[in-house]
Amino acid sequence: MGKITAITQQKKMQQRFSIFVDGKFELGVDGSLVLKYDLKVGDEFTPKIKLELEDNDRIELAYNGLLNYIGYRERCEYEVHEWLFKKNYADLEGELIGRLKDKNYLSDERFARLFARDRVKLKSWGPIRLRQELGYKRISNDIIESAIEEIREEYDFDQLAHEQTQRKLKTISNPTMKDKKRLWTFLQRRGFESSSILKALGNIKFQTETDL
Repeated sequence: MGKITAITQQKKMQQRFSIFVDGKFELGVDGSLVLKYDLKVGDEFTPKIKLELEDNDRIELAYNGLLNYIGYRERCEYEVHEWLFKKNYADLEGELIGRLKDKNYLSDERFARLFARDRVKLKSWGPIRLRQELGYKRISNDIIESAIEEIREEYDFDQLAHEQTQRKLKTISNPTMKDKKRLWTFLQRRGFESSSILKALGNIKFQTETDL
């Protein structure tokens, strides 16, 4: 048992503080823990307090790391799960994900809406591709379908398929049936439904071998 002789703010990570016991550095902790435990110079510093501070500081380190991770862009729960596993914080998953959700920092519903809108706007993906990619993120089917239906109110997938087709045709002077197959495969990879593909290709005259 010793006494706290100094509590100093760290220079490189100003949200963290160094605790000195009997004149020697003992450990560094998040500033919130200094307030939570009401640590002051002259307080007794026991092994029990040290253990509690270490356990709680690990939680705060993980939480602050998560805040930085989700700060770059919207994340889904599966991505956070993977990050925690990679950083060896898997045992804290329930507590940390719960905290993020309580503060509305984490929402699969919001993620799915933003992801779908972004991919349609920037990459012209169709609904099948959106379902596939969101499924890879372990988003529930209900949330996926809700996000896609919302996107349908903003974007016409038939029109998008048509625009993608016309863009491709600019590089083809006399489209053939082989080109039709290539265009069909291209639109499928983009994730368009068969009905949209049929409409996009339906009014185009493709030459057969006998036409050549």
